[in-house]
Amino acid sequence: MEYTSIPEPPGFSNLSKAEQVRYLQALWDRIAENPSELPVPLAHLEVAEQRLAEYRRNPDQARPAYDVLDRLGKKTR
Repeated sequence: MEYTSIPEPPGFSNLSKAEQVRYLQALWDRIAENPSELPVPLAHLEVAEQRLAEYRRNPDQARPAYDVLDRLGKKTR
């Protein structure tokens, strides 16, 4: 994905880091209102297709997302 430099919004650098994060989250929420308009990198689609193919070959190896998230959460504690 190509990145471009854009000017900072007026006053952005005067905000605290927490306020900057809230600003960016609000901006992202506006962008994400129409997910069908968001570009998906080809590499992400390829990974999703590979994982779906793996699941179809061996569905018994799949785990519910909540189980995986619980396991990952225990590793960070």
